[in-house]
Amino acid sequence: MPQHKGIFSFFHLPYRTAKPRTTGLTMVEGDYMLAVAGMYWLHDLVDWGAAYVDLFKVGPTMMFQPEELVARKLGLLNQHDIRPYLGGNTTETAIMQDCFLPLWREARGLGINTIEISDTIQPLTLPQKVKLIKMARKEGITVFAEVGKKLIGAGGPRTHMPLSEVTRQMKECLDAGADKIVYEHTELEDLAEKGEGLGSLLEVAGTIGADNIMFEVPVGEWKRVSPFAAFYIQNFGTNVNIGDVDPRHVLQIQKYRMGFGTRSSGKVAPI
Repeated sequence: MPQHKGIFSFFHLPYRTAKPRTTGLTMVEGDYMLAVAGMYWLHDLVDWGAAYVDLFKVGPTMMFQPEELVARKLGLLNQHDIRPYLGGNTTETAIMQDCFLPLWREARGLGINTIEISDTIQPLTLPQKVKLIKMARKEGITVFAEVGKKLIGAGGPRTHMPLSEVTRQMKECLDAGADKIVYEHTELEDLAEKGEGLGSLLEVAGTIGADNIMFEVPVGEWKRVSPFAAFYIQNFGTNVNIGDVDPRHVLQIQKYRMGFGTRSSGKVAPI
């Protein structure tokens, strides 16, 4: 898509990949906003953010809106090269109810060609996940496979996955045809809380390749999000893949990527 001229063009900035990108992806957590926001809000988003947003996560809130309105919203996103992205919780429910193929086929009819396959809440063995990835790829769908659990210590496992298991699952999902691996943010928070620190990510990224991973930030206020965003950018570069970004934080993330702000100033190299 064409890049519009901005202001202050005299600054020396880091190299930023252009759309359509394969690295440096920003995935917006858009399900809630897609539910409550109308077309005016989405028009505003594409006016100021289309150059920076690559994927827009959608979920079951679409079910409770008129089909014509949903089609218009998704059509606008696709028109501006913002890929609607079906979140993992929706696919997990479809797997549980044995209706995942109808879900994926109807999603494609709506213009959703990228889906997340996860087992963050519902139990799913790794061979089952691999089989689903291969099935979706045969349908012509781009797959993002999520690794990790959401309900750590809250009805789920007591702690995060061992790093050896994380890398094993990531490798097998990539080998099965997943385009990217989404690293569940609850796992990352638990790493930090248990004293292992986010530095453990360096080990995972070194094995898998940071370009193959989308690192999630927490859903919440910027002061909670910013340390994670800064860590990813400082350690994996301007063009790291970042997911679950609140639409309100898209430009904050871009500012960090380009070396502005207290947490990234002087920590990413300009051209």
